[in-house]
Amino acid sequence: MAHALDDAFPAVARPPAAGDAAKLNDEIGRLSQRLLRAQESYQQDFFGGEAEVPLDVQLSVIETYTARLETLNEQLRRLDTTVPEQRAPQAPRAAPAPAAAPEPRMPQPAAAPERRAALPGPGITSPDGSPLVCDGSLVRTEEAAMGEYVRYAAEQRWVATTRPSLAAGYDAICNVLLAALAHKHGVPVEEERESLVRHVNARYRRDYG
Repeated sequence: MAHALDDAFPAVARPPAAGDAAKLNDEIGRLSQRLLRAQESYQQDFFGGEAEVPLDVQLSVIETYTARLETLNEQLRRLDTTVPEQRAPQAPRAAPAPAAAPEPRMPQPAAAPERRAALPGPGITSPDGSPLVCDGSLVRTEEAAMGEYVRYAAEQRWVATTRPSLAAGYDAICNVLLAALAHKHGVPVEEERESLVRHVNARYRRDYG
């Protein structure tokens, strides 16, 4: 189950512009395929009785995908009827009076990032202890999580320049994997990201460079 993509497609707060139609259709098609795979996986696990990912977690992902699809389809319907609003020009406002300059303060030293002991053993989970799920697959080991992160981070870099509308989904996957790895190693997420940059660069050159 693709639990990692619960936040992959943030809600659009503004009415979509005419140029967004292709992006919406891309997202709808991609998310529909994920929903279909999630439903098939749930049915197999439900009747097979040997679910690797808990059934309630799978249902939660399915409900998230369904709600997101309804939102995207509604945005697409609104796009067909939305007429750009023309606003009347506003009179210029008077510039506010300059505020008194604040008294200079001595810079405070930055707090050192919190560290803790790395977790023993090859296994890995999400920071809250739930199964680590990446794009529909259960990730069981630290090595597998690192490999998945490097692969998705390299692909995200390529997608960001060729199909920007899909970049958010890859960002979400990378963030989930990074959070699990940082928790495993007892370091901040940004430190974990920096430690894997050279591996991502090498994978990007190999696959897209």
